[in-house]
Order: sequence, then structure tokens, then C-alpha cells
Amino acid sequence: MSFKSILGQSQPKKILTNALQNSSVAHAYLFYGPDSVGKKMLATTLAKALNCKGADPLDACDECESCRKIERRIHPDFFYLEPVKSTPTAREASIKIEAIRELQKKLAYLPYEGKTKVVVIDSAELMNPQAMNSFLKTLEEPPSSTVLILISANPNRLLPTLLSRCQGIQFHRLSSANIRTIIQSQPEGEEEPLKESEIDFRVHRSQGSVTRALEEDIAEVEHLREQLLEVLEKVSFERMDIVFAFAKAWARQTEQLQPVLNELLGLIRDLALYRSGCSQSDIQNGDLSVKMIPIAESHSLKAWMDRFTAVRNTQIALSGNANPQLFLENMLIEFCEAA
Repeated sequence: MSFKSILGQSQPKKILTNALQNSSVAHAYLFYGPDSVGKKMLATTLAKALNCKGADPLDACDECESCRKIERRIHPDFFYLEPVKSTPTAREASIKIEAIRELQKKLAYLPYEGKTKVVVIDSAELMNPQAMNSFLKTLEEPPSSTVLILISANPNRLLPTLLSRCQGIQFHRLSSANIRTIIQSQPEGEEEPLKESEIDFRVHRSQGSVTRALEEDIAEVEHLREQLLEVLEKVSFERMDIVFAFAKAWARQTEQLQPVLNELLGLIRDLALYRSGCSQSDIQNGDLSVKMIPIAESHSLKAWMDRFTAVRNTQIALSGNANPQLFLENMLIEFCEAA
């Protein structure tokens, strides 16, 4: 994809095209912002533009051999690293020092086929400490004819010394209009084309994320929201069975746990907004208003805010090595205390 064909992110595109025009491309960039808003796409496009054999020196043509190879990640001067799980049962993928050392060996040579070697490290915050320290040496003494691009949705998890050696470019959530255009531009498969109501629903729930807009299973989302609303409505010290059943069921599904907690946060946010008297336009789950308004009125605004805090604290704990069932039980007990 060329810069011109990428929707949204006008400021990042302007910064990069200006750098290409002035021959002032930095040796290291940090693309940071929410997931699935175009960071990886723009990094790949920059790699293409730096090595493109087309007529426009400021953009990728997407047609030459170099652009096609980079798109397929088979170009000898394009290196893409992403986190991998050490074992199938590992809780979180990571980028280990071995991958960084292998990359450093390849960067020691001049470009083989193109003009510039380009490295893209996706989810760079998932480099382990040893990998970050090793990569820091590459940033301190960057190889010639090389551009390094770190991509991160959580740059605060990167070493400050890494951050200080990269030019940061912030990415923002895509607009509803851009998300709608992306949904409507998807090629039609064997399934029926999306109804306008489903497109509206996907756009509304996307929060500016392409992946969320395209890949969410709507039936699954509706079922999950019903489950979570039932928990929020009924959980209490008199119904501890709900506490233990919920914690036991979701503790087994570690990969789905953070998305479930994100959904729970969204519902609690809306309930707090309903309780404070906000307008319907501020609500993310407005299609459930008939069910949510009575639930919102059943507790004080402070109670909803306390529950929101309990979910966030649980998310933070589970991003480490916390016991999922224990922390889910603790979260729901805090729900009961906030009632």
C-alpha cells in the first residue's frame, strides 16, 4: 500500500513523507498508539518507499519487484520481528535475545538488493529485558543504510534508554468514517454482504480499531455482553455462587481473559455514564439501553467507579504472573463490597 492509499493517520504520513522529501529519514522510529490503527502498515510502506524502484521517490508504487517482496516479507533487506510463544501453553509471547542477536548479525552487512535495510519490530514492548538491552547497542551504534522501526501499543513498557534513541510518532484511533470505508471495501466472500445495521454496529464498537471492526463475532459479542450484564446485575454476598462460577469458568481461558475484562470495563463505563445522567450519544453499548438503565440505577455512581477500578487492577495483575481464578474472585468480591 502507498502512503496515498492509507486511510487516516495524516500526521504520521506527513512526517514520513517530509523526511523522505528532505532526505532526513531518522535511523530509528517508535510508532506508538492503539492496536490496529495502521502502525504496521505505515512501517511497511516506509520500507517500500525507501527501496522502491518506481518513478515516485516519495512513495511506494506497490508494483515493482522490491515493493512486492517487502509486502510478502521475502525481501533480503527487510526484517520483521514479532513476539512468539516459547511453548504452546505460555501465557504471553515475547521477543527473546536470540532473535535480536540473529538480527544484529544480518545488519552487519550492507544492503543486499535494495538501498536501505529496514527492520520492523512489532509489539516491541514484548522484548524481554535481555533482548531490550541487546537491541539498545544497535540503537547506540546504528548500522549504516539501516532504518529501525519499533511498533508499540504500550511504549511505557520499553526501557527509557530505548525511547530516548528513537523518534516517536504517535498514531491515533481511526475515525468512524474511515472504519466504515474499510469495512465496506472488504471483498465479498461466499457469505451474504453485511447489512447496514451490522456495519453501524461494527463501526460503533470498533473504537477506531480495524481488527476489532472486521473480526469481531457479533453473535459471540452479544452473548458475552448478556452474560456480563447478568453478573453485574446479580452479583452480591448472597450470590457467591456467581463469583465462584464466573472466576472458575474464565480462569481457564487465559487468552480470552483480557478481551472479556475490556468488555466488562466498557459495560461498567456505560452504566456509570447512565447513572450520572449522560446522553445516549456517549454510550458505547446503546443498543442495550433498555436493560442497562435499570441496572445503572440500582447502584450509586461511586459503586460503579469502584467496580471499574477493581477491573483495571485485575487487568494489571493478570498482565504479570497472577493467579487468574484468585484475582477474578477478588475482583467480584470487590464488586459485592461496592454494592
